[in-house]
Amino acid sequence: MAFLTVNTESVQSEGGSGYINKSGIYSLTLKHCEITKTANGATQANYFFDKCMSYGNNLIGIQGQPTFGYKVIEALTTVIGEDSLSDPEPTTVTFKKGAKELSCIPELNDVQVKAWIQISYRMYKDEIKEDVSVRRFYRESDNASGSEVLSGENIGERFGKDESFASEIKYEDGTTVESVAAWMKAKQGGGSTPAPAQSATGGFPVAKKPAGFPGAK
Repeated sequence: MAFLTVNTESVQSEGGSGYINKSGIYSLTLKHCEITKTANGATQANYFFDKCMSYGNNLIGIQGQPTFGYKVIEALTTVIGEDSLSDPEPTTVTFKKGAKELSCIPELNDVQVKAWIQISYRMYKDEIKEDVSVRRFYRESDNASGSEVLSGENIGERFGKDESFASEIKYEDGTTVESVAAWMKAKQGGGSTPAPAQSATGGFPVAKKPAGFPGAK
């Protein structure tokens, strides 16, 4: 069984401590990619990099439709030289608070890539929330995007275009540079801040293996 099989037409038409806290394109090691199912049935990817973690990247919506995040992971598959991904397998992932067994894709363990990391801020339950999402992956050796890997042409062109505005931070729901700066200052000073999502046992959420995936064989 394959978790994902690359649709080359989709990839070719792709859209647009050293811990990362700013938007930008970074050379990273993707340690693991966890696949989860939300309570309402959506499929998501959690990317665990060596310098940041990106939770809740939507792959499949609640109606079963592929989202932007699906194209991102599909292009990642191409960038690392694969044409499909296996079903997630139980994988022991070590965090600062201990180890957890998560459902991770085996081909995406310890992979060297470049990734466009987008930092954004929004309001959630009257508190500012920071989101870290993955906008695009590039081949580490030459900055090729997924479509460029497939075509063999214009290598690095997409990277060059993205790099010019990849450092932009998104402010949503009325958040501003000033309000986020005040929120960060309060966090550093031990003030009230939003708590990260955790399981009832106090650790990271344990993945539920998704049932079915468009394009899988």
